[in-house]
Amino acid sequence: MPAARAPVPIYAHRFGSAYGSESSREALEGALAHDVEGLESDVVLTRDGQVLALHDPLLSYSTDLSGWAHEHDAAELLDARLVGGSGEPSDQHPMTLEEVLEIIPEDIPYQLDVKAYADHELARRTAERTCEVVRAHGTYDRAELISFFTVGCQAAVEREIDTRLVAWADYAPAALVEWASSRGIGGLSLEGFILSEELAETIHDAGLTISAGAVNTLDQARRLLELGVAILVSDRPHELRDELAGD
Repeated sequence: MPAARAPVPIYAHRFGSAYGSESSREALEGALAHDVEGLESDVVLTRDGQVLALHDPLLSYSTDLSGWAHEHDAAELLDARLVGGSGEPSDQHPMTLEEVLEIIPEDIPYQLDVKAYADHELARRTAERTCEVVRAHGTYDRAELISFFTVGCQAAVEREIDTRLVAWADYAPAALVEWASSRGIGGLSLEGFILSEELAETIHDAGLTISAGAVNTLDQARRLLELGVAILVSDRPHELRDELAGD
């Protein structure tokens, strides 16, 4: 019997961090062990221009290294150990974006969240290089670059890669939506707790869509579905899908 489907697609947040260290092969394989509608991961740029699936550019947050990702070559970062849910280094290592794309099945869409810290030029370069990788891999039609950085979204638009602006506030909905629409950005990615009827209606009236995360409980999902969210992003996508199907 096929798995029950949720009312909207549920993407595995950081590959499904309930199934392994964030953005790890273990988490990705755990998400792919059952039907999953989509995948999401953060990406960072290394000193030698490689794109890695990694939660944060500050290495001490998610690996056993220190410093910033862009200060290290990829070879060094690929030997690092990812921090597990216990806060201790695990047996998992970062992966290049190319490795990730080879693992993702052909029918699954994915979001790539461009990460940098107080460095908009680095965010732009990370977005540009990410777009180059997904185009070279031939899966750009299933890719969506998402970013807190407007320069990241603009880099994706210029390279004809779908993009979504990440917003963490609900101020001036009309101005925010007008800005995004006028620049070819297809939607907004929001923390679910800040979404409101006014903001949702303004986004939808402009023909944009909403991705919301991280959504890990049935109560959270119910509220967001009432507001017309198009994609839910969850650390535990399989369990949330089953809970919604039985609701």
